[in-house]
Amino acid sequence: MTGKARVEMLTIALLALSLAGLGAQGTTAIQKPPDPPAMQGAAKDTQAKPADVKTAQEELPADFAAFNDAGKEKDLLKRVQAYEKFVADHPKSALVSMARNQIQTTLLATLKTAQAKYLELIQQQIDTAKSGTSASALTSTYSRLASGLLSAGVLLDLAEEYARNALSSMDEQKYIQGRKEAAQQMAEAFAKAANPPAAAPAAAAATPLPAISIVDGVPFAKPAPPLPATAASTTPRLAPTAPRPPTDDELRTTFRSQKASIQATLGQILVKRGKAAEGEALLKEAYAARPASATMAIIARVLAGSAKKAGDDKGQFEYLTTLALSGRITKEEQADFEAVYRKMHNSSLDGLEAMLDERYLRTDPRLKHERSTRVVKPSDRAVLVEMFTGAG
Repeated sequence: MTGKARVEMLTIALLALSLAGLGAQGTTAIQKPPDPPAMQGAAKDTQAKPADVKTAQEELPADFAAFNDAGKEKDLLKRVQAYEKFVADHPKSALVSMARNQIQTTLLATLKTAQAKYLELIQQQIDTAKSGTSASALTSTYSRLASGLLSAGVLLDLAEEYARNALSSMDEQKYIQGRKEAAQQMAEAFAKAANPPAAAPAAAAATPLPAISIVDGVPFAKPAPPLPATAASTTPRLAPTAPRPPTDDELRTTFRSQKASIQATLGQILVKRGKAAEGEALLKEAYAARPASATMAIIARVLAGSAKKAGDDKGQFEYLTTLALSGRITKEEQADFEAVYRKMHNSSLDGLEAMLDERYLRTDPRLKHERSTRVVKPSDRAVLVEMFTGAG
């Protein structure tokens, strides 16, 4: 081997040893654990201090927290007691009405063991309504209690009594007078808000409104987030419109609709209690008054079942048509609807959709409108956007 070759081999060997040493040093540097005191310091820096940690329950107002604690009680009767304590401790809370509703609902669910307690509670509600000044409060209380018992399917004899009391307590003249007085109060409140005093005192902090979430059928509350502040608009806003007092004809229509709703409740109770003739007569009277769509659907469903049992094809078709137009018809009722239509039209469904369209336009006419006479300035114009077909 020449001298030049030996020099080259020696150079390569030295270079290889140098690279191996650097690799070993790099591996050692990576695998070396950090100093224990340094690790402890880093952990302390990343942990939140106990004083900075607050649970969601601690951040709630006192009445919200007490309301939620009552709902956490698993024993239903103890839950009722907790809600009663909440009402006594926080009589001005925005959650009182919901707590009272939960008391009644919970007692109704445990009626076999809490019947005496439930009857005591509803008697208190009736006594309160009787002692009030509102002409419609007693009617509303009796009607609500009858509907609750009907929905639960319990104490139907008592439900019948309450429904009859609701009907007998209705007085059209008193109802109209009460609504007019309420409309007058609204007009006075509007005028006062539109013309505030020159030196009005600073408003107190508003009580937070509750945002309700339902867990296993039990409501829990937390403060609703405040509405976001809106930027000041350069466009002048239109002045708010004063509330329009209802006419006597409008009030009579509303009164008849409410009466029909109570008649529907009593009619269903009577049918369930085996008093079919009286019950169906009341339901037909309520149906003829054309109450709200939801009430019409309930009445039509009961009467359609009665007509089917009696073999009354014409009656069954009438009530099922109402159900179909309400959008509340079930799959089974739709099958009955098509079957009775075929029976009346030579086993054919031809013309069924056209009949529904014609009936809808005849019984549910579109709202009448008149062209506005208000002069609109260019600065008053706005863009109306239809988010999805039919929204406008």
